Amino acid sequence: MRLNNEAKVGIVIVVSFTLFIAIIALLAQISVSRSGYKLGIYFGFLNDLKVGAPVNIAGGIKIGQVTDIRQSGEKTEVTVWIDNRYRLIRNTKFAIFTQGMIGSKYINVFVPPSTVVDDFLKDGDRIYGIDPASFDQMMLVFQGFMQDKNGGEILADIFLNSKEFVENLNSISRENRYDIRNSVLSAKASIVLFSQQIKIFMDQLNRFTANMSDLSEKNKEDISITIRNLSEISSSLNKMVQRLEQGRGTLGKLLTDEEVYYNIKDASQSAKSLFNKLEQDPSKLFFKQKQ
Repeated sequence: MRLNNEAKVGIVIVVSFTLFIAIIALLAQISVSRSGYKLGIYFGFLNDLKVGAPVNIAGGIKIGQVTDIRQSGEKTEVTVWIDNRYRLIRNTKFAIFTQGMIGSKYINVFVPPSTVVDDFLKDGDRIYGIDPASFDQMMLVFQGFMQDKNGGEILADIFLNSKEFVENLNSISRENRYDIRNSVLSAKASIVLFSQQIKIFMDQLNRFTANMSDLSEKNKEDISITIRNLSEISSSLNKMVQRLEQGRGTLGKLLTDEEVYYNIKDASQSAKSLFNKLEQDPSKLFFKQKQ
């Protein structure tokens, strides 16, 4: 079977395009393997994570992508490629996030503060990621609290309890309507009285402040003179204390010179002895005793 020219041209184009795509894929794979490193991350729940999903740091900067997803024992291993420009420390956290509310999934990278900055993840390392929370998982937890009851029974119980609560509340209100009204009136009167007292207090405070301002303004000169006199008195007292400490004057010598102290002490004892003798024999004051 001979092919016409159009068929031959079509076959050449298809083969050429296929070779072109294969070469581009090969070059891309070689480029990726040379400029980055791969990590294996174990997850227990992927929440619809796909191959080719981006790997972002801080929820915004793309640093890599998901290259493979496969089951490894009880865990699902997600292989990610990370650009060599981003070196991640050993305690970096990986979690599956959602773009927006119902957007596609991606792996978010958390780099916590650390003092160990020389221990980085290397090509081929395997770590554990943080499983994402899903609506289905929350429903399973919620169903565990329902104790084998369906949603209709739970809603019925909620409505019945709400109705009973409202009826009890209305009954309490009817039975204590008078007391409630009196309590409300008393609270209202207390608030009004408190407001009036606050107003009176503020008026008195303003008046007191104004009087103090007037008093200080009127007696500014007297206060200044009093302060100046106190300053002069304090200076004089300081000079007197300094003179006493230096032993100047009679009182200063008495405080600092021990000889003066002992002389006064001896004179006092002699005077005391003389007074005792005169008290016993007053004539000694007028007549000198013979030797």
